[in-house]
Amino acid sequence: MRSLSATTLVIVLAILAVAPGLRASDEACAAAGTLSREAYQSGVSAHERKYSLYLPPCYHASEASYPLLLLLHGSNAKDDQWARLGLVKALESAIQAGSAPPMIVLMPFGGSSANKNEFDGVSYDAILLDLLDQASDGFRLNGRQAIGGISRGGFWAYHLGLRYPSRFVAIGGHSPYFDLNHAAPAYNPLDLADALKFDTHLRLWLDRGTSDHAADGVDRMHVILRKRGLPHVYVVHAGGDHSEASWGQFVADYVSFYGAALSGADDVNTPVDAPVDAGVELWLPAAGFGSLLTSIESADLAGLQAGDYLEQLVLSESNADRLRRHGIELHPQSHIVPDNKLYYALWREKLSFTLLPMDQLHIRLRPLWLDDVPVVDQLAAYPLVFHSGAPNFMPERLTRVTLSGTTALARHTLPAVEAIGVEHAASGIRDYVRRADYFHITHEASIAPGCPEATGPVLGGNNSMCMTRDQARLFDILDVDVVDLTGNHINDYGYQAFEDTLDHFEERGFALVGGGRNLAEARRPLILEHNGSRIGWIACNNIGPYYAFANDDTEALGGQRAGNAYCRGDGWLRDALPALAAEVDIVILTVQYREFEAFTPMRQQRIDFQSFAEWGADVVIGTAEHKPMTFEFYQTRRGETAFLHFGLGNLFFDQQPWGNRRFFMDTLYIYEGELLAVELFPGIIEDRARPRLLTGEDLFNFLHFMFIQKNEF
Repeated sequence: MRSLSATTLVIVLAILAVAPGLRASDEACAAAGTLSREAYQSGVSAHERKYSLYLPPCYHASEASYPLLLLLHGSNAKDDQWARLGLVKALESAIQAGSAPPMIVLMPFGGSSANKNEFDGVSYDAILLDLLDQASDGFRLNGRQAIGGISRGGFWAYHLGLRYPSRFVAIGGHSPYFDLNHAAPAYNPLDLADALKFDTHLRLWLDRGTSDHAADGVDRMHVILRKRGLPHVYVVHAGGDHSEASWGQFVADYVSFYGAALSGADDVNTPVDAPVDAGVELWLPAAGFGSLLTSIESADLAGLQAGDYLEQLVLSESNADRLRRHGIELHPQSHIVPDNKLYYALWREKLSFTLLPMDQLHIRLRPLWLDDVPVVDQLAAYPLVFHSGAPNFMPERLTRVTLSGTTALARHTLPAVEAIGVEHAASGIRDYVRRADYFHITHEASIAPGCPEATGPVLGGNNSMCMTRDQARLFDILDVDVVDLTGNHINDYGYQAFEDTLDHFEERGFALVGGGRNLAEARRPLILEHNGSRIGWIACNNIGPYYAFANDDTEALGGQRAGNAYCRGDGWLRDALPALAAEVDIVILTVQYREFEAFTPMRQQRIDFQSFAEWGADVVIGTAEHKPMTFEFYQTRRGETAFLHFGLGNLFFDQQPWGNRRFFMDTLYIYEGELLAVELFPGIIEDRARPRLLTGEDLFNFLHFMFIQKNEF
């Protein structure tokens, strides 16, 4: 180099076999790349600085120009960190295989400068920019540059790459350390990412381990990029931590990412869900989640269009203006509040509602029905659908998932279903659950020949549960899509009965989650891909009994068997949730938790559900509680709000107390990979066998009772 003066030792890494008859220049060109430690005079810090340098094969034997990769080490490490992790071996293999172009790699020693949050004067970012400028003078570069770093180096890579995006084609962060308070917004990578243009050319990579202490910040960056619609690679390594042992396992993957970016192949990043010119502008009635309303009447909307005063209607100033532009003349006394006051007004007034564009719906608001039917199921006759150059709703991008609680067609429920017929037992909820793209039902009792008579000893003793094949027709009538296998009675009538039940469900095309013929099958996530959203689902049993759990250990109590996934078994869930969250848009976790005779969660249940959310679950639902329980919106450290519902209550079960006959079904509204809202279906079980929608005073009293529990709402 002209600007960077070479010093010290040059280490020749390897010499490839040379065929007989090659000239001297050919022989030199056949050599592997070289790794050396060099020094240069910094134009910023005004003293000599060190860096490790990798030059590709044939660099000195040709006049070719090369791409440049700048790799930064972690805190308290040195410029030899990447070499110790196996970078050169991985890079040479990729170059020989043709999966990465020959490239120049600079690995500077940051020293104390790299650990200072300073961004002017003699700061590390200025030092790095100066190094790049000198490199452009001293090496034969083709203009394509990428930057990446480990831990603290990952912070600097994203800081520099996002501040100066025109200088790079790719940024990689390997357990990068991000924090909201780590730097001022003008320099913080999290804020810089939030301001990045939608059509950026940059390729972005993030990875971390499931036991990585930098996880919160990495997850937060992933959330920002996803919400901004910015394509990026995000990988969570099961069992990985914040250590060289972890990073060293994945260096080949890092090389593959940088190699593809520096090769110039597929330079244009097209967002997967780029907007299209279609759809409509849809307005929905909505209320605070703790509202005592579930539906409004058509007469309300007719009155709005006629200019009538609607006492319960609250509008934001901007939405009132938008409705006027759509030709709706609002009554002069209409309750209109500043935009930033709407949310609080709705939560304060439990019988109020608003009208808002669908893109303003969010998790703490609840969509209301119209005439006791979801609005999205009656759009043809719905008045608040407008043609617009800026559409906010395309039906083909909406996915609805309806979740339900305990179902056990056993004990007193079994003869009750027989008495009224399976069709009538399903009729109270059938029309609603069939509207969902996926209807979930929890499975408690397996199919057993001669049920309730047993051909041998039953594992659950006198409390054992089973169902008949004819009663299992209920699942077909309800058009069930997902069967949750985490019930603690699934093996009451023996392991073969459960396996036969699995055969029965699979024959009918039900997706299964939370149980299987072996441990791996029980733990396997269910992946649902629908209308542009990718949903991952894990289900597990948190309480037992032991014989309900799938087990592969022939020496363990009960031996090898089919069953469900134990939430706490060997810590698998701690690794599985973040790994799944990195692969999909939304993660659902349904849990058979300990059954409490309460409407509010125990302290440990709340702690556990919050932990599940921190690990990556966007939705955590207790499916086994026999009483409906309260809700929580939990703000995770990654910057997302998770929906926790501690118990849905019974759906098909024979318990008769007031609370045990009432239930919720939750319908998730997922649009373009985002959880927009949760719709509630409050119900009651009639005749021990027929759940239906609550109405009138019963509905009001039930919601009022639930929402004042512990004053949570």
